[in-house]
Amino acid sequence: MKDFHCRDAGMDCDFVARGNSNQEIMEQARQHAQREHGMQQLSPDLAHRVEGLIHDESSEAHRSSMSRK
Repeated sequence: MKDFHCRDAGMDCDFVARGNSNQEIMEQARQHAQREHGMQQLSPDLAHRVEGLIHDESSEAHRSSMSRK
C-alpha cells in the first residue's frame, strides 16, 4: 500500500490518500485539491511534485510524514 500526505506538499491539512498505485492516489489527491483547496486542476509542476511525495507505507518517508502530525 502507498500513500500521499497533503501536509508533505506544504499544506496545513491532514488529508491522506491511500492506494495500490500512483494513478489511484493521484486521482484522490486531485479530487481532494478541488474539493478542499479550491484548485480547479493540478498544474503539471504540482502533479509532478505530488507524485514524488507518494511513498510506500513501510518506508522511512512514511514514518517521517506520520511524525509531523
